[in-house]
Amino acid sequence: MSTTCPNCNHSVRKDARYCGYCGADLNPPVMPPPVIVPARAEKSPASQNLKTQIAAKPKRFQTSQVVTMVAIFLLFLVVILAIVCRYWSDISQELMQLLFTAYLRLVTL
Repeated sequence: MSTTCPNCNHSVRKDARYCGYCGADLNPPVMPPPVIVPARAEKSPASQNLKTQIAAKPKRFQTSQVVTMVAIFLLFLVVILAIVCRYWSDISQELMQLLFTAYLRLVTL
């Protein structure tokens, strides 16, 4: 039970995939389905999503900059408050003295 190779006409087995003599493929090639390319006037959802993603990147970058600046500002406030709380007794005494001397100067004028 043999057939012939379409390329070299040698006999090959029926279940052979390739010709043993010339190496030709004995299975008929499977044609892929045709690819339909959309016309230029139509906008595919994939291209719209790509444009949206490209446009979203700068906004995401700006948002991360804002978040970073707010975090730095809050960290700065925490450090200032920690210093003020640590030295509050000294600051309050000196502040009271300064206000009292300013009051006495205003009264004695």
